[in-house]
Amino acid sequence: MLQSINKKKIYFYLLTLLLFSSTFNFNIISKFKKLNLITHINILGLSEKEKDFVEKKLEIFINKNIYLINKDEIENRLKINSFLHNYSVVKVFPSKLLVNVKKTEFIGKTIIGGKYFYIGKNGKLTESEIVEKEYNLPQVFGSFKVEQFLKLQDILSTNGFKLSKIKNYYYYKNNRWDIEYHNNIILKLPSNNIEKSLKDYSSLLKVKKIVSDKLIDLRIKNKIIISDEKK
Repeated sequence: MLQSINKKKIYFYLLTLLLFSSTFNFNIISKFKKLNLITHINILGLSEKEKDFVEKKLEIFINKNIYLINKDEIENRLKINSFLHNYSVVKVFPSKLLVNVKKTEFIGKTIIGGKYFYIGKNGKLTESEIVEKEYNLPQVFGSFKVEQFLKLQDILSTNGFKLSKIKNYYYYKNNRWDIEYHNNIILKLPSNNIEKSLKDYSSLLKVKKIVSDKLIDLRIKNKIIISDEKK
């Protein structure tokens, strides 16, 4: 009987100790969470307007413990911003986040649903209202995918065509592009074998000067048709 009472006392003491230990640990964790709170997020590499936009995405980290925040959480919030090319996050203890960002290069603009968007080299579209600076870029028309446009530009650059001379791009549903230059020359590209057609056209330019306001049709295999654009 005595042995049974002693066991009950031991269990009681152990339970009491466990209870107080848990309460103590909980208080420590609670106090720790309230220390080293993030009070400031400093963003470098953007204009004021763009900085404000990014800061709003990161506001959820204000007043959170700097030790308990994972950098991946912050980077996931930065990925939301379509105009960023890359970024790095540095924790400045005890209460500051330093975010270094680099903007993507914009290579064109287009209209979707009545709104202007810049086309980024990172493969994303950015609403023009977000960006502070206005860029003078070629207009891209049609229901194209960004990766299709990036691929076209890559082919043109690889074959020695200067992108800075292009005024407009026109995409058609049969996966074909027209290119309009600032001198009003229009280049009609085929759906397939674009590189071969461009090389043929480049060879022609070496022996014949193409004046402005001309239409160059490269859609027929092994043929180059030059006509007056107005006809």
